[in-house]
Amino acid sequence: MGMRISKRRSLKISKLMRSSKNTEEAQKKRKQHEKELKSFRNKMGSNIIWFDSLSKTKQYDLLFSWKRSKFINNRTAPEYVIVSKKTPLDPLRPWGRKKITKVKELRYPASLKHFIIKCKDMREYKPNVIKVRENTIDLILNQK
Repeated sequence: MGMRISKRRSLKISKLMRSSKNTEEAQKKRKQHEKELKSFRNKMGSNIIWFDSLSKTKQYDLLFSWKRSKFINNRTAPEYVIVSKKTPLDPLRPWGRKKITKVKELRYPASLKHFIIKCKDMREYKPNVIKVRENTIDLILNQK
């Protein structure tokens, strides 16, 4: 008589096989993200100290928000876009009724330089002063 594997046991085995595939994929993805973060860090230029003083999670948040903004803004050249803006009817009462006006606005392709400038002003990406000092000293002494 051959050995029979119950249905429950075969399901457990298939789940284990799937989970091992998922862990391999997760490890590949993690390595890919680490490489992307490293190349993103190298693109920082003069902002490298600011970037290093952010926590690891904030660095990844910054990387993924850059990727998202680059994906959304897929322009290759500057172009004019018609945008509707709300302006108050009475300038003395800006909280009152508003008039919608259409305005031509010049939009540019995604730029890392402008993205970093915008993010440095955001409260979310303000590093601790002590960490900035430590990273400055590390960069001078160790040349990371």
